[in-house]
Amino acid sequence: MAERIAPGLAARIADDLNAVALVSGTNGKTTTSHLLVHIVERAGMRVVSNRSGANLHQALTTSLVAEAGLNGRLRPRDAVGVFEIDEAALSSVTGAVSVSQLILLNLFRDQLDRFGETDAIIRSWEKVCAGLPVTAVVVSCADDPRLAHLVSKRSGASIEFGLSEPPARSPEVSLTPDATRCPRCDGSLAYRWRGVGHLGGFSCRECGFCRRQPSVGVRVLASRGVDGQTLAFRTPLRPEELTVVVQLPGLSNAYNAAAAVAAAMSIGIAPEQAVEALADATPAFGRYEEVEIDGRRVVLALGKNPASLAELASIAMESGISAVLLAFNDDFADGRDVSWYWDVDIDPLFDGRPYGICGTRAPDFLLRLKYGAAADGAKGVPPGFVGIAEDPTAGLDRLVAATPPGNSVFVIATYTALLRLRHDLVARALLPEHPR
Repeated sequence: MAERIAPGLAARIADDLNAVALVSGTNGKTTTSHLLVHIVERAGMRVVSNRSGANLHQALTTSLVAEAGLNGRLRPRDAVGVFEIDEAALSSVTGAVSVSQLILLNLFRDQLDRFGETDAIIRSWEKVCAGLPVTAVVVSCADDPRLAHLVSKRSGASIEFGLSEPPARSPEVSLTPDATRCPRCDGSLAYRWRGVGHLGGFSCRECGFCRRQPSVGVRVLASRGVDGQTLAFRTPLRPEELTVVVQLPGLSNAYNAAAAVAAAMSIGIAPEQAVEALADATPAFGRYEEVEIDGRRVVLALGKNPASLAELASIAMESGISAVLLAFNDDFADGRDVSWYWDVDIDPLFDGRPYGICGTRAPDFLLRLKYGAAADGAKGVPPGFVGIAEDPTAGLDRLVAATPPGNSVFVIATYTALLRLRHDLVARALLPEHPR
């Protein structure tokens, strides 16, 4: 409504910001934005951000208007804008405001009924990058072949982040890869190692296009499972590594932390200051939030596409989780097409663990498990199944009751199923309200 009444309002307010950093990608937008906001605030700067996770063009305008107030200005000009932006909305937003930092995290298939194949997104992003001011800095993942190719064609400043060495953890969950062809010549890609999904040490068998060593590298020194990990960062400004213990688990969050550090450096924050700030950063809304229910530890995580489901399954197995609840909805915000879970073989997650399935698409996922078991020569579903429920809260209560006190329950939920669970847990005074 504000943009209809006053066209260009977002651009005029954003012009009062010292910097405008947009964070986009399939997975990790909310966490990376959350970490970047934390780093910038720890550096003593004021931040304007869409902290609720709403990430369309309207959300950007709403955040700016709420901060500017009735006079429509952000004086004094001492604030930094950090906004997570939906992949498909990125071209609209970059056309509306002047961008100083663009952080591109990764590109996985997600909500095919809404986004289409990833090729459509990368074509849109190519136009976005071509239209950026020459002064804008693009921060991107060196381990994603399509993003690496995208950045290689741009003449402006860029910073690449990624893993500084092959991960010690081998993928435990098989996943149909998103990127198998070279973005330069369409030849076949080979991988020396993989991180999350198709992120890794890639090279083309035909034209020689290959992964470059990132300027901001991260490696996992020690993992504490779902409780977090110790990370070591390598940056071009320091000869020695910078280490920090973070509360966020998994390789996916190692990537997110590296992206936040690289983005902070592009804003002018020293790498030592950025890495140190990660020590007391807490998980973002719905990303490894914890609650205790009747003496059981319950961890909530968002799983919305093949790559995130595979990564969450690996983290759960590494953590020694006692029981797993999978909650799958197909509301508009989840994407109506949920066929993506056929591309992930997560049967190893159920080995020796009680598990439940809930949500509007629970019967379909149960069928997926039956087909997976049949392919392995077994009948029915993997052992440990405690039941199915349409209501996510009912499914959680049933699984908690089947889990002995003192043990842990790991919840992997699509977006609206996660919101429903949080709503009911907030009503029980077990979790704080959703940020606005």
